[in-house]
Amino acid sequence: MQIEKSYRLPFARQRVFTAWVSSETVVAPAIRMFVEPWVGGAYHLFMDDTDAPSMAGTFLEVSEHQSLRYTWEWFGDGHVSEVAVQFTDDGEGTLISLSHGGFHSVESYQAHDLGWDSYVRGVTNILKRQAPK
Repeated sequence: MQIEKSYRLPFARQRVFTAWVSSETVVAPAIRMFVEPWVGGAYHLFMDDTDAPSMAGTFLEVSEHQSLRYTWEWFGDGHVSEVAVQFTDDGEGTLISLSHGGFHSVESYQAHDLGWDSYVRGVTNILKRQAPK
């Protein structure tokens, strides 16, 4: 099972990429993030105020302002999936092409499918509130 999605955001590719890999881009229900956006760097998402991440991953490929590939595992479940994201200029905005595969259940696939839509809406709202850089 593989999620394949595309999103068009009305922001420059550099801004979208930077937001995607920023520890400051926290989209509910997450309450904080920890991101080291380089090959071998960690990606942690925290859903509560404990020190244990709810989701953990490792960056496998990072091409600045262009693409990412990283692992994705809900903490402790032992099911590692992989995310690939491409950021392409699209007129005045950015086209995000996202692929997420390696799901072990239909339920996980469906939850992540909806989750990506919610996450991209959250990133869009954060970028709308920020002054252009």
